[in-house]
Amino acid sequence: MTSALPRIAIIGAGPAGLTLARLLQVNGMPATIYEFELDRHARAQGGCLDLHEDAGQKALRECQLYDEFLKYARTAGEVLKIYLPDGTLLLDEHEGSDVGDRRPDLYANRPEIERLELRSMLIDSLAPGTLKWGHKLRTVKTDATGLSPKYDLHFESHVERGFDLIVGADGAWSKVRPLITDTRPMFSGITGIECKLNGSIDTTDPELSKRIGEGMCLTLGPNITVLAQRNGDRNTRILGFMREKEDWAYTCGIDWSQPDLAKQQFVEKYYDGFTQDAKDCILKADNQFHVVPRPMWMMPVGHRWAHRQGLTLIGDAAHIMTPFAGNGVNAAMQDALDLGMKLAAWKKEYVNSGDMDIDTMDGAVRAFEKEKFVRAKGQAEDTMTFLNLFFNERGGYAMCEFFQNQAKEAEEKKALKQGQQAAEEDKRDEVASQVLVEGGVTVL
Repeated sequence: MTSALPRIAIIGAGPAGLTLARLLQVNGMPATIYEFELDRHARAQGGCLDLHEDAGQKALRECQLYDEFLKYARTAGEVLKIYLPDGTLLLDEHEGSDVGDRRPDLYANRPEIERLELRSMLIDSLAPGTLKWGHKLRTVKTDATGLSPKYDLHFESHVERGFDLIVGADGAWSKVRPLITDTRPMFSGITGIECKLNGSIDTTDPELSKRIGEGMCLTLGPNITVLAQRNGDRNTRILGFMREKEDWAYTCGIDWSQPDLAKQQFVEKYYDGFTQDAKDCILKADNQFHVVPRPMWMMPVGHRWAHRQGLTLIGDAAHIMTPFAGNGVNAAMQDALDLGMKLAAWKKEYVNSGDMDIDTMDGAVRAFEKEKFVRAKGQAEDTMTFLNLFFNERGGYAMCEFFQNQAKEAEEKKALKQGQQAAEEDKRDEVASQVLVEGGVTVL
């Protein structure tokens, strides 16, 4: 028995690891994050993220950062446009547009935030010394003495010893995962390129800027797409993706070292039948941001592992998914929320009593994993549904019909619920009408 707090190490300073550290900190449990990058400016952080009300936003509330989040949140970024390759506009959710049926309410209240802003907000909330930069993990090993269930972290330059819990939040190619499971990410069947349109198109090419709009603009052809996502800095992230083989980037014959030539070759080879403005999303991309092949990886749907005391995984390290349902960051922050709250509840029960056994913390981690496996399976299935809508033989028609069916089902459920409520009220009224009051005594 001991009253000392456990030593917790979080590997990786992405949204999952940072959220977990903040949650633990808010609940009086110290943890240390180890990140291989040298500082927060070491690399670009990508585009923007939509945070769901019951996942990412809920986690930020528990982190006491929700009001800070609202300073950066962009509700304008929630709107969606869907085109066919021939330029037919099937759906436009921008204010004032009446094109297509808007998505059902379950997609509402998902404001966008830049990855950089989210990461900076979380980093700035941590106590000094919580985040250690420049720590590239080589491996995790059990305690060298063999006398305790503790773990040692072997970095490139040194070893840090004696951790009671190691949380792998270190992404798709996690160094913690191999200690728990042999399963590795697999190719999703989707690949293509990423590039970026400079925000200057607002003035230099207003027609293209208008076409893209303020949120997500999808041009969906048969198993091939142009995806445009407007960011808060007015730049636009462009993804030209398709169903292809894993080695496509190396066998397609495109010279990726020459951006202008690569863009031209890519568009000519794969986007025959697309309108010029759809092609221009790629052709006019800013070369300073490069043109990068992006194969998409995923863990098998329903992936789980046998529990191992002192180790667990959250975020992409546990369940990397393709981005087509917007579940990735939300699943990661939900993992952090659930694990953080379970550890906080364990601390309240055991530590505050002054009678704590570190081994009992393992029950909280087990409970987290049990619930997480069920949740992650549903999120992965949802992601696969959207992958098959983004890359469908029927192009944009399939996705629009999916949204219409969802809206219809929601209306049917609402009507059924209202009918049940009305029936219950009628039954209560019927019972009430049978009540007789005689001599001040109520009888049935």
